[in-house]
Amino acid sequence: MSPRCRARPQLHAMTRRILELLLPLCVTMASAAPYRAPVQITQPAPFLALEASAETWRHGASADLQDWQLLDAQGRSVPFARLPDGWLEVPERELKLFALPPAPAPASAPRQRLPAGWLLDLGDPDRWPVEPQQLRLRWPADAATFQAGYRLETSRDLQNWQWLGTGQLLGLRTQDGAALSQPLIHLPMRPQRYLRLVWDDASRAVQPEGASLLAQPAGASPQQVTRTAPLPTLDAQGGWVVALGGPQPVLSVALTGTQGTWVLPVQVQTRAGPTSPWQTVARSVFYRVDRGDKPADLAPALPLALGVGELRLLPPHGTALPAADSLRLNWAVRATRVVWAAQGEPPFSLQVGAKAPGAGPRPLAEVVPDWTREQQRLGASALGSFSPVATAPQPSVAPRRAILWSVLGLGVILLAAAVWRLWRQAPDAST
Repeated sequence: MSPRCRARPQLHAMTRRILELLLPLCVTMASAAPYRAPVQITQPAPFLALEASAETWRHGASADLQDWQLLDAQGRSVPFARLPDGWLEVPERELKLFALPPAPAPASAPRQRLPAGWLLDLGDPDRWPVEPQQLRLRWPADAATFQAGYRLETSRDLQNWQWLGTGQLLGLRTQDGAALSQPLIHLPMRPQRYLRLVWDDASRAVQPEGASLLAQPAGASPQQVTRTAPLPTLDAQGGWVVALGGPQPVLSVALTGTQGTWVLPVQVQTRAGPTSPWQTVARSVFYRVDRGDKPADLAPALPLALGVGELRLLPPHGTALPAADSLRLNWAVRATRVVWAAQGEPPFSLQVGAKAPGAGPRPLAEVVPDWTREQQRLGASALGSFSPVATAPQPSVAPRRAILWSVLGLGVILLAAAVWRLWRQAPDAST
C-alpha cells in the first residue's frame, strides 16, 4: 500500500472532525419559522376555551403544546392550560368467561369437546359506570398460532339473542418469534347485559384465558377527530409511510380496504424526525373479510397513545399485499382544547412552530383558580388561518451572520491546508 493510501484515513478523520465543528454553526443560522393565527372570541366570558385545528398540528413542532404561545396585541404572553381530559384514559374491567356447551354434531361424527364459544356477563346496564366500547381477549403466552372467525350476540335475559356482528381473532408469530395478535372485538352498538361469542369453527380457535372490557365514562362524548389518508407506495424497506400532518396526539389507528379478503400482520413504527431511525411501538394484525352482499368484517382500531407526526406500517418481507390504492389508514386524534383567561389587550393570536420563553401550557390551577365553578361558565374562542410570522430585522443580525460566515470560510481554508500538508508529506510511491 502506498504512503498516500495510508494517509487517507487521517484525511478522512480530519475532514469529519472539521465538519462536526462546522455543523452546529450552520444549524444556528437556520431558525425555526413560527406561524401565527388570530384568535376570535365568539362567546365572551372571563375564561375561554380554544380548540386546536388540523392546521395547528401541521405548523406545530410537538404534540405536547410546548411550542404554543398565546399572545395579546402587544406580543405579551397570555397564560393558558390544557383542559382536563382524564376521561380519555379508557377504563378497563376484567370479565369472567363462561364456556358454552359444545355445538351439536351428527351421531356419526367424533364427539366434540371444545366449547362452542363463551358467555360474558356485563352486569345490570342501569348501573354501568362506563359505556362498553371493545372487548379484549387474552391467551396464554405459549398459545399456538390461530385464526378464528366468530359471531357476537347480545341478550338481556339469556333467551332472546340479538346479532351484533362478526369478525376475526388472530394469534400469529413472526419469523423471529415475536407475537402478532388481533385480540379486540368491537361493539358496534350499546349491548345488553349478556354477550355471547360463538366460534365459526371451534377447532380452529385457541380458547382464551381471560377477557376485559374497554369502555369510556357514561355520558362522555368521544372528544376526538378521525382523519384518513390513502396508503402511498412502499418505501425502500417495504413499508407504508404516512405523514399525519405534523406532530399530534394519536389515540388509535386502523387499516381499512375496499377489495377482497386479506390478513395483514404489521409492525406499527414511528420516528422522531426524517433522519431518525424507525422504532416499533406496536405489533398488530389488520384484516378484511369479504362477506359478499353483507358488510365486510374489518379489524377494530388499534388503541395507541402517541405524539407522532408520521407512521410506518411494515408488513413481513415477502407477504402478498392487497392493492395499495384500495387501502387507507384511519387514525383518531385527541381533540385538544385549552382554556385561557381573557387578559391583555385584544386582538389575541396563537403562535406555534418555535419554542420560546413562556411558551407551553401551565397548570390548570394557575390559569383558572376555581375550575370546579368556572367549567360550567366557559366562553368560547376560535382560531383563524395560520400565516408565517415576519421576523423583524435586528441590528445584530448582520454582524453575527458575517462572523459565522467568516468562521465557515476559515474552517474551509484550514481543511484545505491540512489536506495539502498531508499530501505533501506522503512520498510518492512511484519515486
